[in-house]
Amino acid sequence: MSLGSRVERLPRTHEVVGRARQLREITALLGQDPAGGRALLLSGEPGVGKSVLLGEVARVMSGAGAQVLTAVGVRFEAELAHAGLHQLLLPLNDRIDRLEDTHRRVLRSALGYGGGPLPDGRQVGDSVIFLLRQVAVERPVFIAVDDLASFDRATSAVLGSVARRSAGSRIGFLAACRSGAETSFERAGLTEYELAPLDRDAAAELLAVRFPALAAAARDRVLAQAQGNPLALVELSAALSGPERDAPADLPDVLPLSPRLRSRHASRVARLPAESRRLLLLLALDGTGDPGVLRAGPDDPEVRAALSAAESDRLITFDRTNRRVVFRHPLMRAAVVETSTLTERCQAHRTLAGIRAEAPERRAWHLGRATLVPDERVAALLEEAGHRSARRGDATAAVATFTRAAELSPRPADRARRLTRAAHLRADATGEPRAAAELLDRARRADPDLTGSPLTAATAALLLLNGGDGDIDMAHRLLVEAVESVGHGDEAEDDALVEALRTLRLVCWSGGRDTLWKPFHAALDRLNTAPERLMESREASWEAVRRGRRGGHVRRHIDALMRLCLEDFPAGRWEEAATLAAEGRRICEERRYPFFSWCFEYHQALLAAVHGRFEESRSAADRITQWAVPRGVLTAAAFADHARVLAELGAGDYESAYRHAVAIRPVDGAAFHAPYALWGGMDLVEAAVHTRRAAEAEAHVRAMREAGVAALCPRSALLVAGSAALVAPDDDAVDRFEQALAVPGAGDRPFDLARIRLAYGERLRRMRFVTEARAQLDAAATVFEQLGARPWADRAAGELRATRRSRTAAKHGSVTLTAQEQEIAVLAASGLTNKQIGERLHLSPRTVGTHLYQLFPKLGIASRAALRDALAPLPVRRGPRRA
Repeated sequence: MSLGSRVERLPRTHEVVGRARQLREITALLGQDPAGGRALLLSGEPGVGKSVLLGEVARVMSGAGAQVLTAVGVRFEAELAHAGLHQLLLPLNDRIDRLEDTHRRVLRSALGYGGGPLPDGRQVGDSVIFLLRQVAVERPVFIAVDDLASFDRATSAVLGSVARRSAGSRIGFLAACRSGAETSFERAGLTEYELAPLDRDAAAELLAVRFPALAAAARDRVLAQAQGNPLALVELSAALSGPERDAPADLPDVLPLSPRLRSRHASRVARLPAESRRLLLLLALDGTGDPGVLRAGPDDPEVRAALSAAESDRLITFDRTNRRVVFRHPLMRAAVVETSTLTERCQAHRTLAGIRAEAPERRAWHLGRATLVPDERVAALLEEAGHRSARRGDATAAVATFTRAAELSPRPADRARRLTRAAHLRADATGEPRAAAELLDRARRADPDLTGSPLTAATAALLLLNGGDGDIDMAHRLLVEAVESVGHGDEAEDDALVEALRTLRLVCWSGGRDTLWKPFHAALDRLNTAPERLMESREASWEAVRRGRRGGHVRRHIDALMRLCLEDFPAGRWEEAATLAAEGRRICEERRYPFFSWCFEYHQALLAAVHGRFEESRSAADRITQWAVPRGVLTAAAFADHARVLAELGAGDYESAYRHAVAIRPVDGAAFHAPYALWGGMDLVEAAVHTRRAAEAEAHVRAMREAGVAALCPRSALLVAGSAALVAPDDDAVDRFEQALAVPGAGDRPFDLARIRLAYGERLRRMRFVTEARAQLDAAATVFEQLGARPWADRAAGELRATRRSRTAAKHGSVTLTAQEQEIAVLAASGLTNKQIGERLHLSPRTVGTHLYQLFPKLGIASRAALRDALAPLPVRRGPRRA
């Protein structure tokens, strides 16, 4: 087995989170066999994970059968000749004793066993090489040495000799060294691999594994400050003392060091001159690296003199390309702040507030940190800055700013209002229900009259849904009372009222009862608030998703994912729906929004049903129902029934399908106001027809027509027309089905349209119009295969066989392209890049690349250049056409 294969099969451990690619690259550089005889130098900043990766590579080599020899440089042994060599060769002491006299005496003397004079360095190197080659005759040898700069000079010379002379032998060599560190090791001619910090996703994954209880706000601060350095990620998280530090307002500007690192790093700062520490403190508290905060450029003689000591001690460096002063290690910024006094920090913040006069948010924040007693002028500036941050989508900064504004507010009413703003953002945007409840409680104590405000009600309702028991009726009552207390006039345009109305709409939708909607619509009419103001377009939803993935507003991210999933299923974007549903469930779990998780599980149940995984779908539906019914979340219970209906239709159990369909919407057409009732109309009619309930099916079609369902949206028009065709007598069926196929925009709902075509083909076959039946059945089967709707594809294929014709798919060779593969292939053939294709289809460039990698072999090609010719014989799949 190759080393690459062994890397792929390694068990996943928290130590190597986010380093799979680097591990593969390093083992590839060392060769696909431990006997490859290659040498590599692994470099990187302190704490970047060199030691962990070095150990993992050593484990891989050991698993591949190599004799692994390890050593770690120790600074206090740097004056002891061959101290590092002693570590390295310790497992080979028995082999040393069996060497021929010359090499045995040299090595024993070098290691301090023989009592003779210290041998010449060249002799030691030759003897070590001889020893290693003797061992390598039996099994490959792999040397892994860490902290190269801390080895004694004699050991460094021997290691350099071994590394340079390993080529062509069965001896592999890997050494780790801090970037830029001075060492006696001769690295000339060696391949060097620079280990970069973790990217944000890998860093977040590491924190999730090591610190699963770390609150979202604290996690985001750690991610920002650690800059992908694994040591900083772990130590900064460990220094946060539990859940009471989970709120951004509770966290200092720069996160503290753990006691171990404080003693290690703070002393380096403390010994700097006072002016150097002052300038470093300005840089640390500003956080941008902008040399403008020093009031003079870094080339100014006085500034340069003050910073030279810090540069000499490798605390900072100046990036001349970007003209930024950079702390060499993320933890050093924390050390600078921790060694300062409160007075020094306040003075630094006042200085920065003066410098940042053109940046209102930063100026207000620094003034807030420099002010230690209540001050309404500063509090008002902070409140405005909080609104700016919230509008930008930076909810974490807005929470911290509103909270600080409240702390500096002299009047209780102002303090309560600002605390409520912070509480709502925590409940709505950052996923911190416990912290939100504490802030809301503080606001109520500051001003009891604030209890009935729209924003207070919206916050309390969100806490009931997510942090409490999900009581729909209580949340509804709180919101209605608050909204009804608002008078006519400009207040209808107030952001707080809009948030309350949005939350009320969510509660009404979740409750699934007509009585809940009446106060909502009455409030819209009374306050002249347009419903469109509470809605978002598809593009706005995708923007909310993109912002959410970058750490933006959490509930808007969740809402957007819910809307996109609801759009994707009828549109046939099932792969995207599956991806977004999984993302939604993960976010609900990670960011503490359990109330919304059912919607994503519903989509997973729906997709499982149409793909033929019936038991998986039924189990998910049961979980949703068990959660929803006790809480009065009837929409969730109805959605669960919708998944059950599709599962039973796919399984051919029409009796069960009818029972679940009637549970969603009775035959008399009640509950047409609910979206799930509109979607399930044709399901009920189909199940009724198959169970010989003709009267019930016809009654339901009549009810849909009388309620004007077809006029609500294009999909409703298609489903009503399809339902009418299903119940039509044979002498009218062809016209009814043709009318359904001709509904404008029908092709945009491929699954619904294919089901109508399937029913049309079935009817035509029974009416003995075999040729016409084949056309409809073949078109339906094509779409079902593209979508992966296996039960319906099998049913269409069975009907085709009954017409004495087998199913013929559009294939190249013996492999069918999926709808998404063909769409990606066509776009790639047109010359678009992976990034451009991803932007069109809302996929990552990596996902696009994976699809292309998989479809090239299917088409029998090896490059994009051959795509156009390869696609020419294939039919273009734009969805089913009218037969």
